[in-house]
Amino acid sequence: MHLEKEKIEKGERIAVTNLEKNKYEMIDILKFIFAIFVVGIHTHIMSNSKDTCQWYILHVFFRLAVPFFFIASGFIIGKKYMKNKANIKEISKTQIKRLLIPFMFWMLVSLPYVIVTTNGNNIFEVILEILKNVIFYPWGALWFILALIVAIGLEYSFLKKEKVKLAVCIGLVLYCICLLGNSYYFILEGTPLQNLMDTYTKIFLTTRNGLFEAFPIFTVGVYIALIEKNIEKMNKNKFLISFAIAILIMICEVTFIRNQNYKDDHSLFFTTIVVVSLLLIMCIKCKRLRFKRINTIIFRNLSTSIYFMHSPIIHYAELFNIYLGNWKMFFLTIFLIITISLILYKINNKYINYIIK
Repeated sequence: MHLEKEKIEKGERIAVTNLEKNKYEMIDILKFIFAIFVVGIHTHIMSNSKDTCQWYILHVFFRLAVPFFFIASGFIIGKKYMKNKANIKEISKTQIKRLLIPFMFWMLVSLPYVIVTTNGNNIFEVILEILKNVIFYPWGALWFILALIVAIGLEYSFLKKEKVKLAVCIGLVLYCICLLGNSYYFILEGTPLQNLMDTYTKIFLTTRNGLFEAFPIFTVGVYIALIEKNIEKMNKNKFLISFAIAILIMICEVTFIRNQNYKDDHSLFFTTIVVVSLLLIMCIKCKRLRFKRINTIIFRNLSTSIYFMHSPIIHYAELFNIYLGNWKMFFLTIFLIITISLILYKINNKYINYIIK
């Protein structure tokens, strides 16, 4: 049993090593850029909804960040599955365990803020609200980690039966439900389904979770990993043209629904999943791009650090009434995280690395 476990762990290490040799530098760089965009969203640097330029920058570019993280995670994990198909279960368990460590740590960091800021008429209501937030929509970046854990667990059921195409089809249906609880809520207004959605969000808070957002987008990333060889044969210029067309269609879509009633944060659209798919494909097409003076793994690590650390900095600053203005808070948050992260990377403690990389 011990030897079998060692064999599995060795196989996983080999899979990761092979993946590192065949690096995807543009994915690392885009993750870093999108992590900065997430900080921009949470420091409200594009908060003026009356400013047309700011509104489009926020919804067409900044809002691509989280979907790109989901699809890139699906692709990278899909590559690991491809390298070691015989141990799909062990790979899934390893990935989930790896995510649970930072999830639990940052949950403990976040709890004091959640407890202090939770409103309720009595202690029972306060506890109930805290439990709802912890279980269904964890604070800060943690909802993303929980959603990714759920997505990996659901994907395993399809991978072991080699039914990824079916997973994509089911995922697209689930994504449509996600949109109805987000930017396309206006479609439900005045129908019995509106009450159903309102009841759902009252209990589960949001459709931006592992089932309705993470799983569909993550699955597309896995599928792209499976067909990567076919993608590499395709013309890069055609993808650039396709991406430009997709962006134009996305602009038309967000323009159409801009003044419509929405639920949650108005962050997801039909074209979102198309645009991030094309972005990932272009990263794959550029995978042989080499930055001789830059090791892009640092961008990958910093994107994770930024994603985990920005919420505590921003929200505890708000809790203690430290308000510097949106742009100052944005730059200060980025500066603090990068400085702290580079120091911690230099220390290179394996336990610290688990929670920031």
